[in-house]
Amino acid sequence: MNRAAAGTERVAVLLVGLVLLALGAAAAAWERDWIPDAVDRLDLSVLLDRTDESWWPWAVGLLGLVLVILALLWLRAHARRRSLARLKLPGTGRGGALEADSGALVDAAAASLAEAPGVTARGGRVWRDQREIVVELRAALDPGADLNEVADAADRAAAVLGTCLGPETSARCRVVLVRARPWARGRTRVR
Repeated sequence: MNRAAAGTERVAVLLVGLVLLALGAAAAAWERDWIPDAVDRLDLSVLLDRTDESWWPWAVGLLGLVLVILALLWLRAHARRRSLARLKLPGTGRGGALEADSGALVDAAAASLAEAPGVTARGGRVWRDQREIVVELRAALDPGADLNEVADAADRAAAVLGTCLGPETSARCRVVLVRARPWARGRTRVR
């Protein structure tokens, strides 16, 4: 999700929260009879008179359509990030493009991670999060794996990524531990 969508979402959540808080406070005040004759003070006749107008169903339908479009845009902003197949590297000029194959990048980092005893690489994916490239590596650990060695292997994998992408690229490496498959122990699988 980009910064504009995140900012818009935060403002919308704040506004909806404030409206719900005000409605809850009004309901509590009504229940405790802190607002005398609250029902008599509510004048909904202006709204109820409009429901007989010919344009009313169209206005309600248009409002519903706008809400559906907003909901779809919200879902799209929160959709699972798609993996990038190719990464454009810094230093790309007008005459050509420097690109890295994300599969090869994941393979190189996963191979470095799998060098640690008790670690089985399961592949990974690459995506862009705002202005940062995120490389997610999946790996399974054997129960007896030394966590210090695993941490060192993760640092080596991050160093491989830094070397492949270059010092000008803002990148983050995530190592996600997955459940080990009993039939795959002792084998390194890189997808």
